[in-house]
Amino acid sequence: MKHHKELLVISHAGTIIVSSLDIQRMLHRLIEELKKVIDISWAAITRVEDNHVHFLAVSSDTASTRKAGDRIQLEGTTYEWLVTHRIIRVESDLLQENRFIDSKYHLKQGMRSVVYLPLIREGEVTGSITLASRQPNTYSHGYTNILERLTPLITAQVENARLYGEAVETARLDELTGLYNRRALNEIIANEMKRCSRYGGMFSLIILDIDTLKNINDTHGHLTGDEYLRRVGSIIKATVRSTDQAFRYGGDEFAILLTQTTIDDAMRVAERVRKQVASATDDIDIPITCSLGIASWPTNGPNVNDLINAADTALYQAKRDGGNQSNTGTAANSENSQGDQKVPQQQPNKWLRFSRR
Repeated sequence: MKHHKELLVISHAGTIIVSSLDIQRMLHRLIEELKKVIDISWAAITRVEDNHVHFLAVSSDTASTRKAGDRIQLEGTTYEWLVTHRIIRVESDLLQENRFIDSKYHLKQGMRSVVYLPLIREGEVTGSITLASRQPNTYSHGYTNILERLTPLITAQVENARLYGEAVETARLDELTGLYNRRALNEIIANEMKRCSRYGGMFSLIILDIDTLKNINDTHGHLTGDEYLRRVGSIIKATVRSTDQAFRYGGDEFAILLTQTTIDDAMRVAERVRKQVASATDDIDIPITCSLGIASWPTNGPNVNDLINAADTALYQAKRDGGNQSNTGTAANSENSQGDQKVPQQQPNKWLRFSRR
């Protein structure tokens, strides 16, 4: 009966492993299944990279000081031993042996026995799955055999999740500037709205349009235009705080998401960006200027489209007023800040505007 139960657990565990690319969710479900035959108080899936151990997922029956996303130095850990030896390691009683950094950590957390199973891909250890118990001598040879049968599946799924994550991240990046793209902007705004709704706060959005890019493309060619798009993207990224996000919104437009920022403070940021763009590109015969529209949540509407449309409308007003200025979309236009030199108004492509909404 015991052998039959173990086989069922192995079968169910295999199905769980391949059912999700969410490594944290997969680990939680996997541990719940393995607990039917093995005592587990704490577990983690890690990746070894750049001389660090990255914790991809952590499961614990009590509060754990280790969490998914943490990373520690590889040197002096059991994970370093795994990379060197490429075989399973069982520490039967941490009271008797705890010579590694993480062994001492587990002992302080109340664990007595730990098993480390290397995840091996193309002959190299890429990470591990680690299980710990509050009881000594938990992980006998019979139990480690069960676990070793599952590690190839875990290895493959961790790699699949990594590749999927890279593909998703690539899909959210603008290839020319390296900034996040409009798809990522919509996702991040939605997440920021949820966060502020739950915990309180506000944020602002700036949409920036380069006034003179068409003239540069016509005069110097699109390769030069692309170079100045990259330059403007770099200026924006360097000008805003590390907690803010810069985006290539599309064409010659950029967006900036400013966390915990009022519309007045966003206006000051917009002006700083506008002046930096003008001063950093005045070495060419067609200086680059930009117009900026600003909106704030929750003042300008409860959802993503409302906020983007409000910033877009303010941007249109800045363009209609001659460009090279920032605008908050107020009726009296009293919040606008204009540059010293206006640029000729360019008629926007209304179809492109409409198609992006």
